Amino acid sequence: MNKKNTNNKSISVLLCTYNGERYLREQMDSLMNQTYENLKVYVRDDKSTDSTLEIIDEYVRMYPGKVILMDSSHVGYPDCFWKLLEDVPKSDYYAFCDQDDVWMKEKAASAVMHLEDVADDKPGLFIHDYQNCDGDLNVMSEHKLGSVSKLNDMNILFYTYASGFCMAINNAMRDLCLSQKPVGKGLYHDEWIIWNAHFYGTIVNDSRMLTKYRRHENTFTEYGNGVGVLITNWLKREITGPEFNQKCNRIKEYTWTAREQMPQKTNATWQMLSGKGGRFKRFFYMYRLRPTWGGELALRLLFLIK
Repeated sequence: MNKKNTNNKSISVLLCTYNGERYLREQMDSLMNQTYENLKVYVRDDKSTDSTLEIIDEYVRMYPGKVILMDSSHVGYPDCFWKLLEDVPKSDYYAFCDQDDVWMKEKAASAVMHLEDVADDKPGLFIHDYQNCDGDLNVMSEHKLGSVSKLNDMNILFYTYASGFCMAINNAMRDLCLSQKPVGKGLYHDEWIIWNAHFYGTIVNDSRMLTKYRRHENTFTEYGNGVGVLITNWLKREITGPEFNQKCNRIKEYTWTAREQMPQKTNATWQMLSGKGGRFKRFFYMYRLRPTWGGELALRLLFLIK
């Protein structure tokens, strides 16, 4: 059953903060200036030591009932988002939000409109294109996701098609994710939701640039700009660090969690690529797994050495 009347649908913005005083006001202002009015912002702070909580308190007082501080305790990423999704009151839709970006004013309205095309009982995921910006919000490039029709069982595995800040989900997706008990398992909410949407639900998208994604020197996820920075971060996180092994563990977790929904052959292939197949079997796997040749080469090297 498709739904058309969006005026009364509620959307909850799930904002996680940690030492975000530098850019938080810009993001909060962009949320308060959304064209869609039936919107509430729920904030979960991860025990900030700067003035983040004072800034949040300002907006709680300026917008009573519209900005709500849920908690301020340390759980870290990604559990901060899972806990917030778990703790907020029921809404029609839920949009994930980072502390240092800026939303275009039509973003919430677009999320509601597109998710209305997903049946109530079908897990739904909304995604959109965005602008990569520097610390001063000067646009450096545009990130275009392209058609969701190109997604298949394999190209969603080692490449996260869309990031959490450009996602919104419906109640069926929320219920599905929480039924899988993600808290405490180190599951990245963006890749997990994409996997769920692919195997259980529906993905809808807007090709407009609806977020200014700030890529600055203090970005918590450490994604920098330029080839040199990307290579350095790759060496630090995946070659000498634990990130690749953690990714494989998340894949193994999903093959177990969704074993009844995934095609049996796909499940077996995911298990093989996550480590059960041995390094050479993975290295010589015949199908491409990442969108760029550089990314594909990096992945094949990881298969050999990790």
